[in-house]
Amino acid sequence: MRTPHLFLVPALLCSLAACTPVQTSINEQNQNPLTASRYGDELADTMANFIISDDPIVKDPATLKLIESEIARGKDIGTSAREIVGDGLLGGIISIKADVMGYALLADNVLYLSSDFISDPGASLHVYLTTVVDPRDVSFPDETAIDLGSLQATYGPQQYDVPVQDDPNAIRSFVLYDTKLKIIYGFAQISKSA
Repeated sequence: MRTPHLFLVPALLCSLAACTPVQTSINEQNQNPLTASRYGDELADTMANFIISDDPIVKDPATLKLIESEIARGKDIGTSAREIVGDGLLGGIISIKADVMGYALLADNVLYLSSDFISDPGASLHVYLTTVVDPRDVSFPDETAIDLGSLQATYGPQQYDVPVQDDPNAIRSFVLYDTKLKIIYGFAQISKSA
């Protein structure tokens, strides 16, 4: 089980190494439908809580109008993102040889990992898609496996371009595979939402 303070380690190491973290805007982050869905819902909830709790800021009509506008914007962002998610192939990631968690979404030739994605580091972690339902049942990587490249980050949302497929619905699994150790860290069976 991870402890919250461990999430500070990458930032601390970065500051010690004098590196500049990659900064992305909220709009850029919301290009990932899994992130946008979460963001939109949380924006609407945060704004609604000002009204529900009868916060003094809602006494000002201009501020109340702004809050109501932000609630509507949050709902729109969340609804639009959920439509993309609903049209894509989605699955929850399960751990095999290491701690991995989050969600994988294949939509419009892009693989998205959710904002709550976490993976233990590895020697050479690569992101794969395959038509195999359970990659533990075959000698992985199998002949249908598509290597999308190295894992971009062990924490947080990310996206990978997927080569155009004759039948994208034939893809059944996202696999996080260490190409040097030859082990599956985790995978997600992805499918249309019911």
